[in-house]
Amino acid sequence: MLLLSACGNDPVPKPRGYFRIDLPPDSTLTFTGNCPFSAEIPTYSLMMKGVGNGNGGSSTCWTDLVFPGLRGEVHMTWRAIHGDLPELINDAHEFKAKHEVLATRIRTEEIRRDSARVFGTLFAVDGNVASPMVFYLTDSTDNFLYGALYFDVRPNADSLAPVTGRIRKDIARFAHTLRWQYPAGAVQHVQQRH
Repeated sequence: MLLLSACGNDPVPKPRGYFRIDLPPDSTLTFTGNCPFSAEIPTYSLMMKGVGNGNGGSSTCWTDLVFPGLRGEVHMTWRAIHGDLPELINDAHEFKAKHEVLATRIRTEEIRRDSARVFGTLFAVDGNVASPMVFYLTDSTDNFLYGALYFDVRPNADSLAPVTGRIRKDIARFAHTLRWQYPAGAVQHVQQRH
């Protein structure tokens, strides 16, 4: 009897599963910090205080948009333009190109908001890449902002897809609501160029 009950189908291992991800509600607030720009960010994120401020001769400012519950961060670098806009744009494209080896597709979205003087490109990089979203924004004369999304986990496009999609939407909203913060004297200078 014991021998008959031991016979049966061989056990089959179950495929590895992923935890269910509950995304937070979609709401925003306007952020203004050390770096010379403001924009809408999700309420479930934190903008970490940047190093540098772009004023008083400082030509660089760093800040991070952190998504604590989703283990993601957007590292951003603001730079003052000193006649080097083509080099800054080229650097952004070269960084994106480093991901092309592992990328299955790279989609671009052009940003052109003439009234706010915000121009740039968002790169959505699909595949098991280190940074699934890279972007740059500029006013083409004074301000250049570069950003890249990173997760604090091993890249796995399938399991991160819901989170990556949500943060990409948040970054797009950030780009479409960004405003440059010009020093008081510079506002007239920028407005006279038009």
